[in-house]
Amino acid sequence: MGYIIFGAGAYGHTAVMNLGKENIDFLVDNNKTGVSEDGIDIYLFNDVKKDLISKRVIVCVSSKYQEEICKQLINNGIEFELLNDVLSKNRAEKIKNRTDYISVYKRAITWIEKYSIKGQGIIVSTDSKVSYPEVTGYYIPTLLKWGYRETAISYAKWLLSIQKEDGSWFDAYDSEPYIFDSAQILKGLIAIRDILPDVDIAIIKGCDWILSQMNEEGRLITPSKNAWGKDRTFCDEKIHIYCLSPIKNAGLIFNRNDYIEKVDKIWGYYKQTYYDEIMNFSLLSHFYAYVMEALVDIGEVEMAREAMRNISAYQKESGAVPGLNNVDWVCSTGLFQLALVWFRLGDISRGNKAFEYACKLQNESGGWFGSYISEENANETNSYFPSAEISWAVKYFLDSLYYKNLAEFNDENDAFMQSIDDEDDRYKKLKDIISKSKINTSILDVGCGKGRYLKKYINDLPNYKYHAVDLSPLVMEHIKDPRIECKQGTLTEIPYLDNKFNVTYTCEALEHAIDIESAIREMARVTITNGKIVVIDKNKESLGRLDIGEWEQWFDVDELKNIMCKYCSNVYVDTNINYEGKGSDGLFCIWVGTVK
Repeated sequence: MGYIIFGAGAYGHTAVMNLGKENIDFLVDNNKTGVSEDGIDIYLFNDVKKDLISKRVIVCVSSKYQEEICKQLINNGIEFELLNDVLSKNRAEKIKNRTDYISVYKRAITWIEKYSIKGQGIIVSTDSKVSYPEVTGYYIPTLLKWGYRETAISYAKWLLSIQKEDGSWFDAYDSEPYIFDSAQILKGLIAIRDILPDVDIAIIKGCDWILSQMNEEGRLITPSKNAWGKDRTFCDEKIHIYCLSPIKNAGLIFNRNDYIEKVDKIWGYYKQTYYDEIMNFSLLSHFYAYVMEALVDIGEVEMAREAMRNISAYQKESGAVPGLNNVDWVCSTGLFQLALVWFRLGDISRGNKAFEYACKLQNESGGWFGSYISEENANETNSYFPSAEISWAVKYFLDSLYYKNLAEFNDENDAFMQSIDDEDDRYKKLKDIISKSKINTSILDVGCGKGRYLKKYINDLPNYKYHAVDLSPLVMEHIKDPRIECKQGTLTEIPYLDNKFNVTYTCEALEHAIDIESAIREMARVTITNGKIVVIDKNKESLGRLDIGEWEQWFDVDELKNIMCKYCSNVYVDTNINYEGKGSDGLFCIWVGTVK
């Protein structure tokens, strides 16, 4: 039995987004009939009231009309629930149960694809479907991390086209310039400059404009604060600290010591003027987390650690952190951002609690509203985008997931194996593939761990150039041979130019990549035409044989083969793999593709 929603206005739409269209039978209203914006039938109450007996009716109207509607239902003998009560119960139940995290990721990517405006950027929110320059800018590093290079390039080209002559960027409505917005765009352009060298001029112009807004004290005075609102306990200029890292990075890239000196002066001003507010939870969690991440970015790690210890006092057992220091409702983006900072500081436990709680708030669409009522206090009113999905929530989900993976791989450093036997088929069969390449060509191990394959190949097949990529530099410290070039990266962001390698392989790492097609696409991108990409990993038919992580995936032989066929002219699969002296028992497969 599905829900009957009483209220066909904005609150009814909110109910549909939270509960899922497929779970709604129809809408009821006192004034409207027809079809809602969500494509659900609307009936007048008097026409269907007899049909509502023994149905699950949910009242979804503003507080102005709630009492009146409740009396109407009571007088007609109809039982009902209030939307906030239902959502609170549902969230409490969801939080108890394990989430399908891979689906959380896939829905989030689908949301980005849906709300990216062709030839421009990402929207502000589902209530304001115009491209948002600021958020589009800081989306670029995120998209690159997860393998969406073409979208990142498109975003960057649009940002270049809308930069003002003085070097600034304006808000989403092209009304006024903002220091904060311009700095976030610089982060994106710096991240993509190896792909689009033309961004360098725009980066320098942007830095120059921001620094031209600095006064003699070191304070950044933005031309407008209209977008911040009037409540300085909600958002204020402390967020300018989040503008410093791109300017400092630009100073290092372009040998501009004046940039670095001015960044130091600006930081000195904000540290001296706002120290107590920086160290204590003083803004909306979204904006406060900007400040926390900024501290890590500029190297003030101990300050960040102390401030995050202070905010940890607000974290509930569920993982929730309130949106403000005097409420119970939560800010979705703020949760992901605080989780991100905890992960970067190595506090995996607190990071996971906040991250997992926020994941469970995801709407069916793949997005997140700006804020949600706490399951502990359904009578509150949440004030931060309560019924609009905001684009930056999805960005910080992806960033938090990246740093979660990094923190956990660093933490599991001791568990990674350092050697592999000569007679192991995984080693032997991959060795045979490499040996068929021309000598002096380049070979890449992505997700190399401690380099147990590379350490043997460098001696067994010395006439090749070997390269290693792994998420964790800490893990790669075990690769000591100077003949092996090591770079930090992931399967979805391989830090090499196109067409670099003759063989690109990954051994028991694709299972951790989350976005499988992005990973295969990246492997193919860095591999020459007719070169080989090789995946050694576990067969989905063997699920249950070993413990598996929440984010880990094993592979259906044909499904992975079909993905590889999008980028390869020929793919074959070897299922007869002896390993660790156990013989061939179906656990491992080797997929080999010839790149188109």
